[in-house]
Amino acid sequence: MGKNGKNEGSIRKRSNGKWEARYSDGRTPDGRQIQRSIYGNTRKEVAEKLNEVLYQKQVGTYVPPQSILLGDWMLQWIHNYAAISVRPSTYISYEGYVHNHINPALGKVQLQHISPVMIQNFYNQKYESGRTDGRGGLSAKTIRNLHNMLHQALEQAKVNGLILQNPTDNAVIPKQVKKEMRVLSVDEQRRLLQVIHMHRLGFAILFDLATGLRIGELCALKWSDVNFNRQTIKISRTLQRIKKSIGEKISAGGNTAILEGNVKTNSGFREIPIPDNVFAMLMQHKAAQDQEKACYAEIYQDNGYIFAMPLGTCVEPNTMRDALNYLLAAAGVEHANFHALRHTFATRAIENGVNVKTLSDILGHSQVQITMDLYCHTSLDLMRDSMNKLAGLF
Repeated sequence: MGKNGKNEGSIRKRSNGKWEARYSDGRTPDGRQIQRSIYGNTRKEVAEKLNEVLYQKQVGTYVPPQSILLGDWMLQWIHNYAAISVRPSTYISYEGYVHNHINPALGKVQLQHISPVMIQNFYNQKYESGRTDGRGGLSAKTIRNLHNMLHQALEQAKVNGLILQNPTDNAVIPKQVKKEMRVLSVDEQRRLLQVIHMHRLGFAILFDLATGLRIGELCALKWSDVNFNRQTIKISRTLQRIKKSIGEKISAGGNTAILEGNVKTNSGFREIPIPDNVFAMLMQHKAAQDQEKACYAEIYQDNGYIFAMPLGTCVEPNTMRDALNYLLAAAGVEHANFHALRHTFATRAIENGVNVKTLSDILGHSQVQITMDLYCHTSLDLMRDSMNKLAGLF
């Protein structure tokens, strides 16, 4: 065995032909010296690895080898860090990423052995054929969400001294292709409004067109949110059906549950004025709901929802989507998802001269640029009018 100076390690050739470098790494609580080994195929290889360790110890960047697996760390991170810092729905999605994607592929690899190449190959494979149902790859948006979560988890491991560098730092993820937003034309909107009386949730559809609420915000509205004197409504909650966590699935029946929680951001908390004619319709809606309460009396569950089922329980987002689909079909309007109502509201507002900053506040955006980029679509009719104004120049 060739020896270096004190505390500088030693190198030897093993009986199996491999080379081993050993170095001292402090002492145990009972005073015994801790010896660690580095292995390689050549003396040069292990000497380089040993020199790198000794350099790290000298400059203070050395991280002692850990036996913790990536899968074990991810579960620790989810329960100890993510659970107290993200929304329940986000926590559930994180749990799914770990159990369905990260752990099956990389969970058995030691945390310190996770390399940038492993991470990149993992993302590439998931993009190509990563769906759990075997029907192709994950979307670019899902890969981005998975990457953001994994980066946070490994950054925390770095802060905790478990790894020296975050292997996700320079990973390349697929570019998202911006989808074209569906906006109802003025004629489509008119035809839809003509048939809202055909469904008991028709006024909810009209109310959404008049306020630009997200579907979860619409479903979570309660009468306590209405300021009857100021004719405003406060947006502070969202309602959605989410998948249960793995522990909840074991202890209770069903895989999903209704969750009512706060809106996502501080800018999401807002108070919106209700147009006079829509407020009058809201009062008519309240009177009709009061009649339902009287009709069903003791079996009515008065949870205070503005848009409720006949017995007072909440209207789930999927039920609200079904109502929209029914009315679109009745109006002969091409299919549009519920978020198209929000896009349509913003587009009509811009077309009618509403200040963009005011619109941004109504929509609950933190920055005006978000409103401009995502929701301010110029309609073909408006573009045609603008072009016709230039006709005399040619």
